[in-house]
Amino acid sequence: MTNNKLKNISFITSALSLVLLSYSTASAENKKEQCAGVVKAGLNDCASVEHVCAGMNTDDGNETDWLWLPTGTCQKIIGAHIIKTKDSNET
Repeated sequence: MTNNKLKNISFITSALSLVLLSYSTASAENKKEQCAGVVKAGLNDCASVEHVCAGMNTDDGNETDWLWLPTGTCQKIIGAHIIKTKDSNET
């Protein structure tokens, strides 16, 4: 093989690897989980059993108030619990 052919193959392989890596990273970032028990007052993402909308919680760390976090994050936080997981492309 000539030097130019090796360079072309190397370039194509590197480009393909980069595309596949960015796809797998984006796919992982789309996974979200509802994490409850760690939200500061006024910073919840949506309704709970105590109120009907985002930003309406009145106390820090309420067990029913939640926010969306990347999958795997909630389990790392003391006092947090997962309510539900989803792909963020879902409606």
